Amino acid sequence: MLLTQKFHSLSEIDPEFISAIETLMHEHWSDFEAWKKAEAQSPADVTFNYWLFFGPTQNSPVGIAQVALEKINADLYLPWWKKVTSLLDKNIDQWKIARWQLAQGADGSAIFDSRFARTGREKLVELFKEVESRKDVIATSILAGQGHPHPRPSWPEIFHETEATYHVLKPWVRSHKAYQDYLASLPEEMTRNIQSSWKSMHRDQSITLGDYPTVDSRKVLFEACRGFDRTSIDDYQGGILTFQKKDLVLGYVRYHQGQQGTLFIEPTPLEPQGQEIVTDDVYVQYGLLKAHEMSDIKKVIVVRKGSLFKLGSQAEVDFFKSQGFQISELKDTFWSRSSYVK
Repeated sequence: MLLTQKFHSLSEIDPEFISAIETLMHEHWSDFEAWKKAEAQSPADVTFNYWLFFGPTQNSPVGIAQVALEKINADLYLPWWKKVTSLLDKNIDQWKIARWQLAQGADGSAIFDSRFARTGREKLVELFKEVESRKDVIATSILAGQGHPHPRPSWPEIFHETEATYHVLKPWVRSHKAYQDYLASLPEEMTRNIQSSWKSMHRDQSITLGDYPTVDSRKVLFEACRGFDRTSIDDYQGGILTFQKKDLVLGYVRYHQGQQGTLFIEPTPLEPQGQEIVTDDVYVQYGLLKAHEMSDIKKVIVVRKGSLFKLGSQAEVDFFKSQGFQISELKDTFWSRSSYVK
């Protein structure tokens, strides 16, 4: 039997729990402060509830869950005549959608220490029921991975029900000490393609690689490439891997070391689409090459625009699978007890 403790903000959580939370969340955020920053940047009409799960003999959390309570914008959902009559119905001003999604969503609605996964999911269902019973919650959505619960609400009537499925990248797990050994482990055709991309870039295109691990080190980059738009990396506390051709930056990979041997990487091509010299696979490979150069890195998490990397097509799925990545399937199920909210 797991016990829970509820919080309305990450800032309310006891500092003594932060280390355990960072261990649980190490595949989501580089540290606890990064998660707090994301919460602070959320829209003003969204509030959060967090639950920490504790075992009967544990003094630190063994699981964590999150729900975002999003105020419903009547202008988006209600017909014009209902908007007029809603002026007399104060309850409509309080309507909310409860979105069960932990952090960026890679683990669905919650994450647990593997020893407590079964009992944690049972307790999670109780929390679903607790929130859906609120009078102000008109709709709910539950993000769930394989094996995770997503029970249908027990409302007397459900007007709308939809389900969306999408794929996300699971963390790339390092299984070789050297980058060349990793390359040799890939399918033969993929290995040839990657090696050909590297060679073409160096030999035919005269592209040089740069590694700027700190904010101060990037002064050299800015001096050499004066036309480079530095806005997105000026205050970035991690490192930057660049593809440079003379005084131009063709693209870069941001990297930041997190907890438990994780490395977060974010490929950022800058070339016009259809005119790329640096191919997509090399961006990913540059990040993996850097991971192999860092002795304490065990996993690589690829992000897109700072968030969870959702795969938009089967081509993207095949692209990452060929480089040794595992793919996870998530289902987002939505229910509404209002005929207007869908």
